[in-house]
Amino acid sequence: MKGRSVLRIIPPEQQYLIHLLASVLHDARPQNPPEYLAWEKLYRLSVRHGEANMVFYGLKRLNADQKPPQELMGKFHTEYRKAIAKEATQHIAVEQILSAFEENGIDCMPLKGYLIKYLYPQPDMRLMADVDILFKNEQTEQVKKLMLELGFTLEHQGGNHDVYYKKPFMNIEMHRRLVAENSPYSAYLSKTWDRATLKSGCRCIWQLSPEDFYIYLLIHLTKHYTGGGTGIRSFIDIWVYHCHDQDALDWDYVRTELEAINLREFAENIRAIGEVWFGSGQSNGLYEEMTEYIILSGAYGTKKHSIISATSIRADQKRLPSKYAYWLQLFFPPLKTLKISYPFLTAWPSLLPACWVLRGIKSLLFKRSHTLHMISAVHSVSGDDVARMESLHKKAGLLKQY
Repeated sequence: MKGRSVLRIIPPEQQYLIHLLASVLHDARPQNPPEYLAWEKLYRLSVRHGEANMVFYGLKRLNADQKPPQELMGKFHTEYRKAIAKEATQHIAVEQILSAFEENGIDCMPLKGYLIKYLYPQPDMRLMADVDILFKNEQTEQVKKLMLELGFTLEHQGGNHDVYYKKPFMNIEMHRRLVAENSPYSAYLSKTWDRATLKSGCRCIWQLSPEDFYIYLLIHLTKHYTGGGTGIRSFIDIWVYHCHDQDALDWDYVRTELEAINLREFAENIRAIGEVWFGSGQSNGLYEEMTEYIILSGAYGTKKHSIISATSIRADQKRLPSKYAYWLQLFFPPLKTLKISYPFLTAWPSLLPACWVLRGIKSLLFKRSHTLHMISAVHSVSGDDVARMESLHKKAGLLKQY
């Protein structure tokens, strides 16, 4: 049974969640749930990973006596209906944006979920909290003017991306770069526009080659995996893309590029986990550990995972006592990091200490609860936590790029 018999140490709710998702991807009726399955726990887990809507597709194919209690089935159905409405709204809004950009000569490139969702059995199965579009920094003001004309409000401007919002749930992240400047992949992805080609019949809408898009998906997954963690959705993305284009991709090019950015080993493990969950692959100790970490992370990671992961990376890189290194990074970020939030530091780097003070005041006044939670989370991290995370990242093929 896909996603079930091969994951032996994973709790039954987690196993059955993966199995339900696998059955949907294969358009197959799922096997009956294990006896004494905690349905409420499975529901909360599926919501935490943003997969309750997709799980509903699998549950509705079960016999009536094998389905969750009626009230809980209703909750799954509500998530399914919300996802359909959200996908339709996002589709209409993004097509409107792309059409307007095309008409007004603004270069852009849709990213990630907006393209991946069409490889799922149904596009509404692939939820998106926001829609990501790459644009050229020199066109920032043109983008702003047009987005405001389209009825969006500017929620944030500066750094890696600008955030635009329109009710009821349209979040658009307009990216001027794909990763932060201090990312180990920044130099590699700085050539994204050089690698892109115009979409057929368009003069301003660009796209990456299938190979470069696959590499970008892996880099994006890695960024979150080594941050607070990333959930099941990112691995479904990789699996469906690989299944859809595996015969068309130039794998020699992909392997060479991944080797150049020290991601080949990790990428192979990611593909293998997809086969364990959704295909016919066999699990092992490493994949069990990674699966546990992924499921505990939820869709967008956790604060504790973020702290432990960053601490283990900095300890490996700086050879400093790990927790102290993270404390320093948390309260006194380096110039390169703060330039993202305070672009004027590029011209006036001597103002860095003033920015530390300003940042601290803003955190206490406007993000007090979040700041105190972060302090508590850092304090709770033990040396054993860091050692386990560092060991897992190394076995998975990470840390080489740091």
